[in-house]
Amino acid sequence: MRTERLVVANARGKYLALLLCALAFVAIGALIVLRQPGLGGFLIGGASIAFFGAGAVLFAFQLLDRRPRLILDDDGLNDRTLGVGIIPWRDIADARLLTVRGHAFVCLELRNPEHWTDKLSPRQRRLAALNQRMGYAMLNVNLAGAAVDPQAVLQRILTYSAMYEPGRG
Repeated sequence: MRTERLVVANARGKYLALLLCALAFVAIGALIVLRQPGLGGFLIGGASIAFFGAGAVLFAFQLLDRRPRLILDDDGLNDRTLGVGIIPWRDIADARLLTVRGHAFVCLELRNPEHWTDKLSPRQRRLAALNQRMGYAMLNVNLAGAAVDPQAVLQRILTYSAMYEPGRG
C-alpha cells in the first residue's frame, strides 16, 4: 500500500512578517537609546534591541531555511523539529489536534513511547513530561509556522497509521 507523500515547509510569509516586525522594534529600541539620555533609556532601548534582535535572527533563519519541516510518506512521519527521526506509521496508535492561542499541535499517541523519548536529550525529556502534565502527548507535531492545514495533517496521520496498524492485512 502506497501513501501520498506530503512535504511541509515553513510558512515563509509568516516569518517574513515576523522578521519585519522584529526589525521595527530593534529600530525603535535604537531610537530610544539615542534620544533618551540616561540609564532608563539605555536599559529600555537596550532590552528592546536585545530581545527583538534575537527574534529577528531566529525569524531570518526560519525564513531562509528551505529544509522540509515535516514529511509524511510510506516510511512514516518525520518531524525535523522533534529530533527523533522517522516514526513509522505502525508505531502511531492515535493522534488528536490541540490548538493553543491559534497554534496547532498534533498530539501523537505512540505504541511504545519510551522508545522515542529515549532518543531525546534529558532537557527534551523533561519538556515532554511537562507536555503530558499539561494535557498534550509526550511527542507533539508543532504546526505553528508551518505552511499547512493542521486538520489535513491530522487526517493524513490518522489514515496512514490505521493503514499500517500492526496485525492489519
